[in-house]
Amino acid sequence: MSKKICNIIGWIILVYLGLSWIIVGYSSWYLLLLPIAYISFSIGDGTYNKSLLKFKQLSLRQIAFIIVAFIASVAIVFSLIILANYIINDLLHLTGWVKTSSIIVAIIVALYPIKFTFGSVVYKIADNVDAE
Repeated sequence: MSKKICNIIGWIILVYLGLSWIIVGYSSWYLLLLPIAYISFSIGDGTYNKSLLKFKQLSLRQIAFIIVAFIASVAIVFSLIILANYIINDLLHLTGWVKTSSIIVAIIVALYPIKFTFGSVVYKIADNVDAE
């Protein structure tokens, strides 16, 4: 596939995801579509091939550590989002655009700490692979 086609596919997925989130609301399909868009962009700019070469150099222990860190990160994000949902709906009883903007801010706030912690785990392992 050419680089342009991969980038076009990635943008189509992102635009669809954004429009459907605005029109329909949140769906669990977004958890699948976002990584697909990311992979499409990665294939388009060539970083996917480089990461596959690094992945082949990882030991089984390092792969297991990344998987456990990912599962823990996802569990923490979901629990923070559920906590924010409880606070927004049950404690504060927000409605309208205030509720919508609060949900968006809560999701962003819940994702950033996990992004940094999981990212640091992956970068630490990647540095170990590069050093070897």
